[in-house]
Amino acid sequence: MALVGFNLTKISIEKKNPISGQVNIKTNLRISDITEEKAKVELGKENTILRFDFEFTIEYEPKVASINFEGHILELQGEKEAKSILKEWKTKTIDEDLRLRVSNVIWTKCNVKAFLLEEEIGLPIHIPLPRLTK
Repeated sequence: MALVGFNLTKISIEKKNPISGQVNIKTNLRISDITEEKAKVELGKENTILRFDFEFTIEYEPKVASINFEGHILELQGEKEAKSILKEWKTKTIDEDLRLRVSNVIWTKCNVKAFLLEEEIGLPIHIPLPRLTK
């Protein structure tokens, strides 16, 4: 429904070996938990904040480097929608539209941070950026 918070709780970057030859870069996003977040302000009985915990990783293969993010998104949901999402999460499944919406926020926020970290540690960026041509 509405994004009300994005927080990173862990950022880890490690360059294990110098880059030589072909490097394969793999990304992975995993939503590790969905819970109800208790609000510090009154939101009304018909609103609930859901917390989506996540892990986002970028692996440079073969064993060159890795970047790991952990954090959570807070999203305001209607009470009925929140109960439905939490019930569905008991089987570790998520509605496709919700998963895409949450994943897109995570991808956007983490990719921007990853670009800065890759520059600092001397890694190639994990997503090709558009280039201007003549």
